[in-house]
Amino acid sequence: MTLLKKVTRTMLEHKSRYIGSMLLLMISSMMFVMLNMTSANLIYTFKTFSERNVLSDAEFSTDTAIDAAALSRQFAAKLEIGGTVDSEVKPGQTLRVFPMMNTVNIPAVQEGNVPGRSEIMLDRLFAETNGYQIGDTIHVANKNYTVSGYTLLPHFIYVIPSKDTMMNDPKTFGVGVVGKADFDSMQDRNKVYAIRFDERVNIKSQEAALKNALRSQGIHITNWQSTEKKVNVSYVPMKASIQSTMSAVVPLAMLALTCVLLGMLMWRIIRSESVIIGTLYAQGYRKRELRRHYLMFPLMVSVIGSVVGSILGLLLVAPVFNFMLTAFPMPVYETIFNPWLMIVAILLPVIILCSVTWAVIGKVLKTPPAILMKGGETKRKTNFIERNLRLERVKFNTKFQIREQVRSLSRSLLLLFGVVVATMLILYGFAMKSSVDYMLNKGVKEMYNLKYEYVFKSEKTGTAPAGGEPFGAAYVSLVNNDEISFYMTGVLPDTGKIILKDGSGQVLKPDSNIITAPLAKKLNVSTGDSVTVFDVENGKEHTFIIEKVADAYAGEFLFMPLDRFNKEFGLPVDAYIGIWSDMPMNFSQGELQNTKSIDAIIAGFGSLINQMAPMIYGLIFAAFIVGLIIIYIVTGMMVDESRASISLMKVFGYKKKEINTLVLGSNTLIVAAGFLLGIPALLGSIGALYQSLTESLQLVMPVKLNFFYMVLGFVIVMITFEFAKRMCRKKVARIPMSEALKAGAE
Repeated sequence: MTLLKKVTRTMLEHKSRYIGSMLLLMISSMMFVMLNMTSANLIYTFKTFSERNVLSDAEFSTDTAIDAAALSRQFAAKLEIGGTVDSEVKPGQTLRVFPMMNTVNIPAVQEGNVPGRSEIMLDRLFAETNGYQIGDTIHVANKNYTVSGYTLLPHFIYVIPSKDTMMNDPKTFGVGVVGKADFDSMQDRNKVYAIRFDERVNIKSQEAALKNALRSQGIHITNWQSTEKKVNVSYVPMKASIQSTMSAVVPLAMLALTCVLLGMLMWRIIRSESVIIGTLYAQGYRKRELRRHYLMFPLMVSVIGSVVGSILGLLLVAPVFNFMLTAFPMPVYETIFNPWLMIVAILLPVIILCSVTWAVIGKVLKTPPAILMKGGETKRKTNFIERNLRLERVKFNTKFQIREQVRSLSRSLLLLFGVVVATMLILYGFAMKSSVDYMLNKGVKEMYNLKYEYVFKSEKTGTAPAGGEPFGAAYVSLVNNDEISFYMTGVLPDTGKIILKDGSGQVLKPDSNIITAPLAKKLNVSTGDSVTVFDVENGKEHTFIIEKVADAYAGEFLFMPLDRFNKEFGLPVDAYIGIWSDMPMNFSQGELQNTKSIDAIIAGFGSLINQMAPMIYGLIFAAFIVGLIIIYIVTGMMVDESRASISLMKVFGYKKKEINTLVLGSNTLIVAAGFLLGIPALLGSIGALYQSLTESLQLVMPVKLNFFYMVLGFVIVMITFEFAKRMCRKKVARIPMSEALKAGAE
């Protein structure tokens, strides 16, 4: 009971240290539970939605009708014809209409009823944003439809028209579902087959077998898209994967910080109480009793911090998961709760922190009681750095600050590590924004010197329409890895619509084979290397020599002269598949495959940047709190360990400002070094994250960090440091001059 009272008294005397440690544990446990539980529910909901509503493995189009029933039997699969129609509901507002599917990609009814004749289901976000309620009338494809309900599509979870748009804008784009009879009456509809194989392994090989079977029948595949590469679907598992990674890395980093911090705390507590420990020895206390006593410190901190954090994390799962469902709307048939996450979040800190403390206590208790009662043998030791310092010619202020750092390397390393983590949190959002800005400015805006891109359903020959420039395109895949696909693009050698530059900023004339930097990075090729691909439509192989690499991040392309492109792909000399234009152009109904507006792409990037703002501010605030806790605790340690020196300075007549500068300002270089080390650590982690995006979304993003954001991040770190110093000034002021006399008496 006596030792228990001592635990309570010690923790109350130094409550800032222990409250800070509890907060770090609370934050790490909260994030661990919240992120893991949310990602688990997101994955489970996606998997359940995919299975119940029969998500297709691939969608494809052909130039002629196919026998769906025969192919279904041949490949043991579910195959159904569907399609899409893009209809302009209002100026600048597009609705992508799908038919009601019964076998594959079955729409889920979120509210209301399945559409009957002249009825349509809308996605809820589009309907609510634009004021459409159930029972209202909407004009789609030259006909009025009654809104029968709200729908969720398994193959169109992330509601964006294409991956170029990046962010969903319900004001301008939405999806709807009508009956098949109504869909078949619509003009300009694209017929699309959806297939899901019954055997759920080796999906790629089954897709390849189906392609070969169609080609062997003389059927031309005009478009093929594997669902795992479709951004409207793949964004969901990608987001869950990133969140799952963060749920492991971030909380563990916080836990590591707390372990080091508590280890240092216990070491200093035990070292400062060596006389008390020796006295307790002399009074008959055994080693196991002393171990049990000092284990109460980490036990109380870890239990309180992890339990409170786990409960908070559990409470935050529902709102965070619901927020995720606004971006990725899916029906929630059932939510899952994993009690092991709570158990791990609580037990892991307890086990690690108590183990660290056990090791520290064991080392101290090996010292004989007589030596402990004299103050311990560690007080007279100096480390190798301090022994080799030559500071005779250095001014006293500088000499004092340097020695304060080198006399406690563990404390300095903790502060360094804490500032590195805080820097990474602060600059994480800034780095993502810098990367998106770079893609927008060095990519889309710089490469595309045009307004519109029109792609026809089949090749055209002859002279291009007035005001338009022709280009060719073929979708190809690597021979040795058919999961990597990209576009070969044929352009006029003297084109002004596509501006390509090398790494030094020199304009490259597109009269040779030029690969963009993202694609070159993905393929791991450079100038002079060869790339062997096959045409996705007909399976023919082609080999190209890379002649130049363009520093362009608008997409993954391999450009070549149009005449060379037509010759290589066996097309007429004057053939082209699309038109680039600076003005809107009109074409016959059913003539276009798709249309791209460069302004819309730029607006999508702008929307993405705007929506990143709350995340950036949230990360800055979190980093400020974490950095403040770490810097405050370490600075407080320094004040406690320098009590005798501070008291002596007061006796000698040093002013408060001078003492604060000497004691509290000695960490400035460590903080600055931590910030500088945090930058490469951040860029490395961001690079690993972008690599996962490359593999899951076939998207390559450059790792960039704007210099202005680096300066802003440094300012925020230094403000945090100054704030922590101000909080510690009261500690310095409370140290009496008599402390020096006590130290002398001892």
